[in-house]
Amino acid sequence: MDVAAHTPGTVCWIDIGAPDPDATAAFYGELFGWTYTASGADGYRAALLDGRAVSGLGPAEDPGPPYWTAVLSVEDIDAAAAAFAAAGARIVVPPAPVAELGHAAVVVDPVGAPVSLWQPGTQTGMQAVGEHGAFASIELLTGRPDEASDFYRRVLGWHLDGTERRPETGVRGTPPPSPTPQPSLWLVNFTSDDVDATVTSALRLGATHAGLDCGATVLLRDPAGALFGIVATR
Repeated sequence: MDVAAHTPGTVCWIDIGAPDPDATAAFYGELFGWTYTASGADGYRAALLDGRAVSGLGPAEDPGPPYWTAVLSVEDIDAAAAAFAAAGARIVVPPAPVAELGHAAVVVDPVGAPVSLWQPGTQTGMQAVGEHGAFASIELLTGRPDEASDFYRRVLGWHLDGTERRPETGVRGTPPPSPTPQPSLWLVNFTSDDVDATVTSALRLGATHAGLDCGATVLLRDPAGALFGIVATR
């Protein structure tokens, strides 16, 4: 599905910081058919699916295993960051402009999961979702699901407990499997037209099973250790 714009309070972008960006780019490129834009001065590049932007990839900035980050679209990034902080989140990177593309901020929610905020400028976010090789959904892996549900209800109006559940978000009452250093983490899921075939390809390319039963979601680690999920096309 092509996406021209993203409603505030929804996932508009996903990205990953990798210890070896070229190796990570090669893995996902082979797995999903992604191509990439040229890297900027900071090493960041966009992944393209049939010419449409679907994710970003750059050098790792945090120690430990890399992880995919969900980026949430907001109308006013200063107001959103203030609301997150007032509800108990920790601001890691304060709101700042990214040239004419938009404004970004990074926070850690009260249960310890990192998440990014984005106020669009010329860049609104992903141009394809819900199709093979593109973003499908996010699920919060946490041992504190009630606290997380209350937080996201207050700051975004999400109902992660299953009532009025948004199709692209959910929560699982179990923390991310070791050796993930974060106590909680947003799991990014990708869409597949053939889950078994995609998982087989991922394992052939160096991925491993993550050791956590997520039902219909197959949870894997890429060769660098980043968690990601594979789900069937809706």
